[in-house]
Amino acid sequence: MHIEVLNYPLVQIPAGAFAMGTIPTGLRKTDPEEPQRSVTLDAYAIGMYQVTNAQYAQFVEATGYPQPQFWADARFNAPDFPVAGVSWYDATNFLEWLCGLTSEAYRLPTEAEWEKAARGTDGREYPWGNTWDAAKANTSESQNGQLMPVGSYPAGVSPYGCYDMAGNVSEWCSDWFHAETYRYSPSDNPQGAIEGRRKLIRGGSWRARGEFAARCANRAAYEPIRAVHIVGFRIAIDL
Repeated sequence: MHIEVLNYPLVQIPAGAFAMGTIPTGLRKTDPEEPQRSVTLDAYAIGMYQVTNAQYAQFVEATGYPQPQFWADARFNAPDFPVAGVSWYDATNFLEWLCGLTSEAYRLPTEAEWEKAARGTDGREYPWGNTWDAAKANTSESQNGQLMPVGSYPAGVSPYGCYDMAGNVSEWCSDWFHAETYRYSPSDNPQGAIEGRRKLIRGGSWRARGEFAARCANRAAYEPIRAVHIVGFRIAIDL
């Protein structure tokens, strides 16, 4: 599948169950990921790559929407780098523009959809397996000190063929964050908390310590108005 206007490939994720979250570790920092549970999702498609500067530029040029503030910095502005420094509202405005062009219901993934696409169905720690490997993701351990072109780490691809789900930029999800979501949310197609102050981000970033932050189950969040130099997004759609 492709979003033709963007030349953006999507990966189809089949319906079914997967292991979401973390088995209790006794570490307070993993509390929001607990308990690990079986979650069942309907079929959907998600971006093979993070949305790039070149793709986001089409939106900016077509609408006059403000450029991300970090485009003035060479560490962020190459066309094939993932767009960074976009708020949750910026991402959803981009998607509204895209929906208007294509008449398709493109959206941000839920955090459950994001996690299944990243780890598959076997509960692995990282997209490539259970052992941290700094050579498979753009995180602080890589010592690049900047973004990298999307798809630069083929050895770190997820079981479904998604790139950069560990590192490069963290990614906005549609859900509101709540620290105890997993204790009360449904096991079928969970949508997250019904309200909140912060939106979920997933996947670690080029600045993060990847061994912890780039784990598939790691949860973090920012206020949706914030445009942060470590956060971008990828696209999803129902099938």
